[in-house]
Amino acid sequence: MKTSLLIWTQRAFASVLFLGYLPFISGTIGSAATTAAIWWACCHRHTPVTPLGLWAIALAVAVLSMLAAARPREVFGSDDPREVIIDECAGQLVTFLFVPLSLKTLILGFFLFRFFDIVKPYPIHTFESLDGGLGITMDDVAAGVFANITLIAILWAYHTVHALL
Repeated sequence: MKTSLLIWTQRAFASVLFLGYLPFISGTIGSAATTAAIWWACCHRHTPVTPLGLWAIALAVAVLSMLAAARPREVFGSDDPREVIIDECAGQLVTFLFVPLSLKTLILGFFLFRFFDIVKPYPIHTFESLDGGLGITMDDVAAGVFANITLIAILWAYHTVHALL
């Protein structure tokens, strides 16, 4: 009984309350849900989402992802199960670190993260070879870092060109 409750809890967290069990594009749904949650927090809270607060949330979700995705073969039956989408949430959060949050940056960051998560250019794909929850999570965190750097570069280029005009 205790083991089955632990496995059920791991499945619930790793799949973000079972969203990962949807039959198609579960990773994209996890990224979209994260982006929507950030947008909601920006629009419906009286206190702004601070860079430090977002960093703390991203770190907490990444750690939770590594724990929830641990022992994937035992819990889900494969080494990188598609049902696990908490790693997409962690990577998507990393995308928005130290970026001014607006509807435009959230949409662009969402697409940049999905691009890097799907294409997995070097060295992102190398993180997949790490064991268990670490490998499942770190390739998405790395994709989030690439998306973050790209998003900051795009914003810098936009503001530089805009200032010159």
